[in-house]
Amino acid sequence: MSAPEPLRGVKASTVYRPYLVRGLNWLGDAVMSLPAMAALARAGIPMRVLTRSASAAVYKGLPMVSDVIIEERGLAGRLKTVSKLLARRFSGALLLPNSLSSALTAFASLIGDRTGYARDLRSIFLSRAVPVHAADLRSHQSFYFLRLIEALGLDATFTRPLLNPPPPDPAFELPEGFKLAIAPGAAYGGAKRWPASNFAQAASLILASRPGTAIVLGGPGEAAAAAEVSGSSFLRAQKVINLAGLTSLSQAISVLSRCHLTLSNDSGLMHLSGALDVPVVAVFGPTDPMTTSPLSRRFTILRAPAPCSPCLKRECPRARRICLEELTPSMAAEAADKLLSPFQTGRGAVIWTPADGFDWPSANLPPNTRLIAAQSQMDAIKNLAPPPPGALIIPKPIEAPKDWAEISKRGQISPASSIWMGDTPESLRPAARLGGGSILIMTERAMASLPALRDEAVPLLAAPDPSRAFQWLAAMAS
Repeated sequence: MSAPEPLRGVKASTVYRPYLVRGLNWLGDAVMSLPAMAALARAGIPMRVLTRSASAAVYKGLPMVSDVIIEERGLAGRLKTVSKLLARRFSGALLLPNSLSSALTAFASLIGDRTGYARDLRSIFLSRAVPVHAADLRSHQSFYFLRLIEALGLDATFTRPLLNPPPPDPAFELPEGFKLAIAPGAAYGGAKRWPASNFAQAASLILASRPGTAIVLGGPGEAAAAAEVSGSSFLRAQKVINLAGLTSLSQAISVLSRCHLTLSNDSGLMHLSGALDVPVVAVFGPTDPMTTSPLSRRFTILRAPAPCSPCLKRECPRARRICLEELTPSMAAEAADKLLSPFQTGRGAVIWTPADGFDWPSANLPPNTRLIAAQSQMDAIKNLAPPPPGALIIPKPIEAPKDWAEISKRGQISPASSIWMGDTPESLRPAARLGGGSILIMTERAMASLPALRDEAVPLLAAPDPSRAFQWLAAMAS
């Protein structure tokens, strides 16, 4: 096997020593960093990960990571960590967190090549300080981490994260039949938590049509919410196993991997389910699904339009949490039924509305998918190259069901299998009307349109450019 090309800015004689990746402490962030880790692995770079114990099990489940170093807290702990890093003589460090402390640790450990975002006044401690663009902060966090890989001069193609679960622990044997994982907690704060009674009622509705077991998961801090779910009268006739606070993260990952569906708040367990290829019904309130949706092939976002959402606050300052209270258990059960039904909706399409500054996406389309664009919208873009072979060019945008009827017959396309992609509410609005999904391309025009978008159907994710969006589509179809 040929040796990898040296990283840009790193001497060829040192690149083959282990490369340090400073991992993320929050569980969800750690999962969303996995596409960046996969990109490093494709370059043939041996990796070690430095992280806190809370997310260590995520990185230990990656075959490309040969060692996980636990970062200790406090001044004495940091000195011990620096001593460990000095002994390993790393060739470089990729700093995924934005913190000043992560840059200081790498600097004190005499790691010559230190790459990270130019944030939190830490640029002086970085050898490669990557500027932050507004689109980076508004796009899905997985793309945010991948741009650091681009800064290293490596291929940063998005790939779907996949965790290898540990083998089942005999202490947590699960019954046969349908298994519904319930994650009623959320580490960030109470504002993100859908009422426990709603979780219980939704679980009862889901299990009524799919007899099986409800398995409640969470950390020690989520034991109260878990007990309320498992003890609810709604689940009196159902089999319930409450494992909240009883498992390690590694054991929880193993349990999740054996479930058929997860019903969750926006939480670390939601992200883990996506990385384990478990379908997810995710409840979003004060957080933004465009930037933190699960990286899963099969997921549904439950969100109610609210003028104050996403506020990203830990606790709601209002008398009513309108972003969550309008979401009903029956909505969750209906979403679960659709998600678990056989996917037989026919050929899909990507309906792309071009934007200034972007050409036709270079990434491949998912199999059995057609690319559609309106000639009138293409004419408004300067210097747009000719469309790729196989693209279907239509006279005007698809806006109403009558417009879709003709196009679907001509291209044998199903709206439920299709994705609308653009940077304005107008370009994405047909997805809500016709039953497909949508992706927002985060241009300046898109950022100005965010208030209007939040009052309508929320896109599946926000991408910094069309090529990233197509990479995501291709990865999720694999």
